[in-house]
Amino acid sequence: MTFKIRVFVLVALVALVAMGVSTYLTLRFAESEVAASTQTQQQTLREISDRITEYGRDHGTWERVADLARQLAQQTGKRIRLETQQTRVVIVDTALLLHQPVTPVAELTAPIDARPQFELTDSEWGKGRTLVLESMERYRQEIRFAACLTRSGVDPVAISVSRGVPTFSYVAAPPVVVQDCQAGLVSVPRALTDDEAQVAQCDPTAQADSSAQDPRRAKATAAAGEQTCLQEAFLTRISGTGPEPLQLAVAADTTAISATPIALAVSVVSVPIIMCTLLLSRHVLRPIRELTLAARRFGQGALDQRVAVTGGGELAQLALDFNHMADSLQRSEEQQRRMIADVAHELRTPLSNLRAYLEALEDGLVTADAALFHSLHEEVLLQQRIVDDLQTLALAEAGRLRYHWSTVSLGELLDSCRRAHLSSASTAAIELEVVAPDPALFVRADAYRLRQALGNLVTNAVRHSRAGSTVTLSATRSGQSALLTVTDRGSGIAAADRAHVFDRFWRADRARSRSSGGSGLGLAITRQIVLDHQGEISLTSEVGQGTAFTIRLPAHDGPDPVD
Repeated sequence: MTFKIRVFVLVALVALVAMGVSTYLTLRFAESEVAASTQTQQQTLREISDRITEYGRDHGTWERVADLARQLAQQTGKRIRLETQQTRVVIVDTALLLHQPVTPVAELTAPIDARPQFELTDSEWGKGRTLVLESMERYRQEIRFAACLTRSGVDPVAISVSRGVPTFSYVAAPPVVVQDCQAGLVSVPRALTDDEAQVAQCDPTAQADSSAQDPRRAKATAAAGEQTCLQEAFLTRISGTGPEPLQLAVAADTTAISATPIALAVSVVSVPIIMCTLLLSRHVLRPIRELTLAARRFGQGALDQRVAVTGGGELAQLALDFNHMADSLQRSEEQQRRMIADVAHELRTPLSNLRAYLEALEDGLVTADAALFHSLHEEVLLQQRIVDDLQTLALAEAGRLRYHWSTVSLGELLDSCRRAHLSSASTAAIELEVVAPDPALFVRADAYRLRQALGNLVTNAVRHSRAGSTVTLSATRSGQSALLTVTDRGSGIAAADRAHVFDRFWRADRARSRSSGGSGLGLAITRQIVLDHQGEISLTSEVGQGTAFTIRLPAHDGPDPVD
């Protein structure tokens, strides 16, 4: 899988996971809201049911219940419908009362039963059949009276309840209405006879449990059966008089959550996110793609490949590092090509001389005398020196040049270097001078390699100094550093050439003649030795005035202890 695909998949996965989590949390929140809404609707249903049940119990009829339903509908904002449980006849629909559209809606339903529950105390159950007959008749009388008042526009008032049967009165009712309603309270003999027949079926002996072994248990079972039977008989006989049981239906809020809209919403959101992710990944990967192409071409040999550095961050830093690497490799490649060309050039002249003399000897054109052998020997030494210097420089740059570390006195080092070059300096009529005012100036170094580096500087100074001048070798302290300086009064180095002094095979003498001396590697070797000693080398020069090379090394406390 390519890096581009991995980035795209990663970003897309993060986006999809974020959407999934958001969707899950939304669903959970919505479900919580639905549960809370359902609980609220159930509470509203109970409140409406209680109000309507109370109306039927207090008025003895469902007449004028539409006014209460309209009031409750306006208070709750719900559509209310009342219908009989047996025949399913609608007696109230607030949608019609409030002139609202009658459309099918989800409903919450509850039964409405305003009939009283016949109740007796424990001491009264002994004469329960007599009391239930009285309660039946009294309930018929009270309910008829309450229903009559209701039809006349007077709200009855329940002033007391005895054995579950309310007793009604009135407030500010016209006397004629009260008289008419009381006149209508006439008992029906047939109804009373039917009441007695119904109650007679609740004989305690018929309710006894003949299989029970314990007489007390059989008696208790019979009493409980009689109570249940009398309660059922009471409800049966008053059903034709009291308000009929109803079915309440209240419109419910449609708060159910459908997965289809959510899935559609997720799809609608996912497509833009994925597209934006693709565009973002392309924007992020463009610098990487450019780096990849540049690296591929660079590996194929196009060393001039560079990438544009835009913006900031890691990708910009990566592009900058690539350009620096490419610059370094290109410079190294160019230096290597120049070195090969310089090596070929340096070896070509002595090899050509050797070949010419050998062919002349073979052809008998020259005589093999001591002067000829001396000349050939010099050519061989020059080639040997070039090869040795190349090997030394290669080992130094690869970090494989061996060093034997010890504490070195710079005064003694300068004296030994002066003695080593005194002969060549005398031949050129050059005087060597040592200035080392501090005899306790030491460094930690390889004495042989440091003398080799210093010797290259002295050789160059002698070679470029005028006859009769002086080359000064000095050692001084500067803070925590020791300074070694080789100063000549020669021709100096032009400003444009100073940056190339430490390059391989570079010479101020463009003719590269043997008389100019050296292999062109001395200063490059000197710089590498100084760097390996944790030091640095610099130069100052004035054309026609001379040149000073300065080596800065960390100073050491003192000489090594003597065992």
